[in-house]
Amino acid sequence: MPRQRYSNMNELAAFGFLANALDNRAGGDGDMGALFPRSDAEDMSKGARFIPGEVTLARRAGKKITFVTECGPNCWYWQMPDGSRRYHWDSLTYHQIGRANGRKEVKGKYSTSFEGGAGPCPHCGNPNTNGGTIKL
Repeated sequence: MPRQRYSNMNELAAFGFLANALDNRAGGDGDMGALFPRSDAEDMSKGARFIPGEVTLARRAGKKITFVTECGPNCWYWQMPDGSRRYHWDSLTYHQIGRANGRKEVKGKYSTSFEGGAGPCPHCGNPNTNGGTIKL
């Protein structure tokens, strides 16, 4: 089920809404020309922990971007106007997926990873659990 606005309201999302409300350069939609686009704040209120820079820049330019949250955080993505998707990446969810798929953990200098990646999402089968950009 898609996440609803304000379902995960936190301090950064609240700051984003406040910064957007005080920004006299924001367009009528709250995105165009804004320092902190209203849609970025809405995405954070749905649970996003970061917003890719290219998403923010496109919104400031007046382009329509859709944040899709139908499964877990590593299955969330931003649908770009050119048809590509920018996938969300969350390390905690990535590790849960890897463990659920029975992947062998590999200890690195700074983090733990999995041989061959975490594998697909066990809930929806999404293979893009490593984040990144996918052209459709």
